[in-house]
Amino acid sequence: MCKKTRDIHPILSLVCSLLLFVSGLLFVKESWFWAYVVTFLILFLLFRYESQIVNLGPFILIFGIIMGGLTLINGSRHDALYALYRVLALGLAGVLSMSIKPINLVRSLNQLSVPRWVSLGLLIVIRFMQIFREEIRRIRQAIRLRGIRFAATPGLWSRAFFIPLTVRMLSISEGLATSLETRGFSTDSEGSSFEVIRFKRRDLIFSLLFLACLTCYGYLFLRGR
Repeated sequence: MCKKTRDIHPILSLVCSLLLFVSGLLFVKESWFWAYVVTFLILFLLFRYESQIVNLGPFILIFGIIMGGLTLINGSRHDALYALYRVLALGLAGVLSMSIKPINLVRSLNQLSVPRWVSLGLLIVIRFMQIFREEIRRIRQAIRLRGIRFAATPGLWSRAFFIPLTVRMLSISEGLATSLETRGFSTDSEGSSFEVIRFKRRDLIFSLLFLACLTCYGYLFLRGR
């Protein structure tokens, strides 16, 4: 079964995300870095990544300002600006990474005959991190409802946070293992996919535009060396 979707192919998203991060780190000291960021933001908006940008944008800006401020303490204004640029490069890569659906990534890896232990391990890690973040949110909410404040009673707050978190993580890890076993997941057998993840025309257009933009800035970078 092949399902129509507006998402970019997960393997393509992963590769482009890595390219963005690596190239962004190379370009941070260039005067045109801001144009590099704006160019790829426009490209993302053209391909309907606005929700990922809105969700990730505030965190990246706040984190970038904090990193820039900390760098400014013992460094120059240029160093602080470069620290902010590095966080922006991470944010660009994160926009594509956030759009990847873990199950689609695993299906794509299976279709490429990637070893099952790699795809299953990746799926478990991604799923575990999602559950881990949700459990932290729930525990913190329960602590607030009980009127426990870290500033007032740090010892009590720590016990109320870390003990339930440890118990929940042990329970979740056991539950994930049991779930995989009962569903017949195995590293010894070949996997099959109910949904086929295909490379579409939308992916081709995105690839060409992405490579064109990256090539232009790569040329500017090499010419300035």
